[in-house]
Amino acid sequence: MICGRLKDWRTIGGLEGLEAGFAFLEANDPATLPLGKHAVEGEEVYAIAMRAPSKTAQEARFESHRDYIDIQCLLSGEEGIGVLPIGQLAGATPYDGAKDLIFYDTPARYLDLRVPPGHFAVLFPDEGHMPMCHAGGPHELHKVVIKVSVKYWQSHRAR
Repeated sequence: MICGRLKDWRTIGGLEGLEAGFAFLEANDPATLPLGKHAVEGEEVYAIAMRAPSKTAQEARFESHRDYIDIQCLLSGEEGIGVLPIGQLAGATPYDGAKDLIFYDTPARYLDLRVPPGHFAVLFPDEGHMPMCHAGGPHELHKVVIKVSVKYWQSHRAR
C-alpha cells in the first residue's frame, strides 16, 4: 500500500508503472469527471468516477483483485479503508474473473486507513481492502478509482 496527497504523487516513491493513472487525474479535473468509466489506456488503465454514501464496517466487505491494482482517490467526504494482507483474510468467495473480484469475511482486527479529500491509496493484489467505510461518521463520498492492470504495471515500471 502506498498513500499520499494526490498533488504530491510525482514525489512519492514506488509509483513507477502507475504514472498513466495519475497523469490522467492531473490532466482532467477529477471533481468534474462524469460518473462512470473513463478509458485511459483502454482496458489496461481506466478510471471509475463514483458518488456513494459511506458504509459501516458491518455493511462493507473486504475484497481483493488479481488482475488490477487500485488507485483509490478521494475527492470529497472522509473515507475509511480497512486493509489487511489477503493471507490473513478468511472466508474467500470464489474468484469472479469477469469482475476481477474476491470477497472475504471481515476480520476482527485490521488496519483502519483514514483517507481525507485530496489523498490517494494504492492497493496491490495481495492487499485486501474494505473501501467506502465511515470515517468519524457517515459521509457522502465522491471518488475516482483508477484501475491499472498488473501486466501493464509490470511492463511500465521497468522503464
